[in-house]
Amino acid sequence: MNKKVLLFFLGSIFFAQINAQQTKDVLFTIDQNPVYFSEFKRVYLKNIDLVKDDSQKNIDKYLSLFINYKLKLKEAKHLGLDKKETYLRELEGYKKQLAKGYLTDTRTSDALLKQAYERSLKRVNASHILISVKANASAKDTLVAYQKIIEARNKINKGEAFDVVAKAYSQDPSVVRNSGDLGWFSVFRMVYPFEEAAYKTPIGEISKPFRTQFGYHIVKVNKREKKLGEVTVAHIMVAINDNLTSEAAEKRIKELDQQLRQGVSFASLAKQYSDDPSTAIDGGKIRRFEQGALNSEKFEQTAFGLQKKGEISKPIKTKYGWHLIQLIEKHAPKTFEEQKDDLTKKIKRDSRSKLVTASFINSLRKKYSVVKNEESITYFKERVTDILSTEKGDIEENEMFKKEIFKLKQKVYKNKDFAQYLKRNQSRVSDYADTNAFVDEMYTKFESSTLLRYYEEHLEDDNVDYANVIGEYRDGLLLFDLMESKIWNVSKTDSIGLKKYYEAQKNRYTQNETYKVLKASSSKYKVIDKVQKLLEKQISVDEIKKKINKGDTSLVLFSEEELIKGEHALPKDFSGKKGNIVIAEEENLMTLIMVREVLPSRIKTFEETKGEVINDFQESTENKWLKDLKTRYQVKVNEEILKKAKEELSI
Repeated sequence: MNKKVLLFFLGSIFFAQINAQQTKDVLFTIDQNPVYFSEFKRVYLKNIDLVKDDSQKNIDKYLSLFINYKLKLKEAKHLGLDKKETYLRELEGYKKQLAKGYLTDTRTSDALLKQAYERSLKRVNASHILISVKANASAKDTLVAYQKIIEARNKINKGEAFDVVAKAYSQDPSVVRNSGDLGWFSVFRMVYPFEEAAYKTPIGEISKPFRTQFGYHIVKVNKREKKLGEVTVAHIMVAINDNLTSEAAEKRIKELDQQLRQGVSFASLAKQYSDDPSTAIDGGKIRRFEQGALNSEKFEQTAFGLQKKGEISKPIKTKYGWHLIQLIEKHAPKTFEEQKDDLTKKIKRDSRSKLVTASFINSLRKKYSVVKNEESITYFKERVTDILSTEKGDIEENEMFKKEIFKLKQKVYKNKDFAQYLKRNQSRVSDYADTNAFVDEMYTKFESSTLLRYYEEHLEDDNVDYANVIGEYRDGLLLFDLMESKIWNVSKTDSIGLKKYYEAQKNRYTQNETYKVLKASSSKYKVIDKVQKLLEKQISVDEIKKKINKGDTSLVLFSEEELIKGEHALPKDFSGKKGNIVIAEEENLMTLIMVREVLPSRIKTFEETKGEVINDFQESTENKWLKDLKTRYQVKVNEEILKKAKEELSI
């Protein structure tokens, strides 16, 4: 586990609500600073199910961990780590990132989430016509564009072919090659207003004109159908690389295909011979996927084309190598709960998120009873040109600018604040058809950003959940900095101490006896028996192949491997002696294993086991450091309260 993630998890385990009402039951003190039983009880009960090590559920051992955690935090603050600029900057960055999750309207979000799920189950085939018009176009230009899209729609409704009208009217550059045909798409593939029209317009009909940031559109829905679900398959891959050409890989996959046709288990062959290590260990099984999820259209088409469970494809070639694919299961589309997290992320990135933001801003207006000063807005519309050319100092002196434009609780925002906002955005005035539209939109943005900023600045006071998470992160981040400086960096800088530790402990770092073996696999016992007899006569592998694998028929597969005692599964009768031959059987696959060389157990070199040595060295250093902390900071446990804790928390 990543060290920072680990410590934030520990922070979650041991974080206590600072503002929580504490009882008078002091469980222990550190330099007379009390830690209350109520805090210990809360974190123990909160996290008891997360602790996998049963020994840590023991109250005494859990208390020991809790005390160590508190000692580290005390040391971190003693060293001033909570005052470091980097610490404060990262904490502030996290607070802003976390706050985003609280700056939203959950009711609107939930409605959009459910809608997105329903649409994810279908796909649409549609055509469209676009008449371009800028988002902030004048009323005249907007009307011209609207009349043109109406004209195009009327022609289609009177019988003219959609593609003909599209070529004549549409200002989408792609119309030249697609005549307005967009093909198939699903949720999130188009801007939200376009998606709305595509999913709501009946099949075969033309939508009413609608507007996006690109202009006015009409959509014709050609087809709408349910999407395919997902599929689980297994595969055997023979990789094409520097050691194996495409031709050699093809030959190998055909040999494996022959073994399958002879009844050998797909999973057994995948475990033994697939070049995809991430799936070979599980018999070649790939995690279920949907169309478009893999970076290989050929692989996907083949996988979804299989119909019956257990059906195996013909050998296919992708950019990764040659494959054999076996169908394990076809799945119905994912449930709402299965897709919820992914859909939530997509909604945040999508244009529909603006609907959520707008709804949340409206809720804040109600929460803080914000009412804009209409007199001020009228003044700005009448004087906006002069205001944009006014110097900052003159804005400060103008009496009109000292008046209130709106109020947030006790904080008053004045006309001068909005005037300065207008000046910061004056380069955008040319984007608007008239200055009134500029003032209206700038005021909306000014008010919205002010509301959001005010709410975010006071979020820790208003929202207990947010305050708790920030507290966990605050302590976790502090602990990470402490551990990095005191423990983790030691192994990087103290190379002499690290090697000295290895020399003192090197008998712990051993590699067991290792066997260099030859493997021969076949679905036929007679073939394996013949191979064994030939090997016992010291016939070479190449000669054996010639005698048994004749022509294009591959009856036996050979490979050379190293097996380490205690790390690899060894056959029941495996003796580990040079020249020893054993035969193992698994799901109709006979495998002969012959020991060619035995490498005795040995102490690993420092370089071989450096990672393990570093971990052990860090643990040893930490234990010594904790012992020192307990000497410097006096810890006193209240035995009476501890007894109460054991009685109350016995599970």
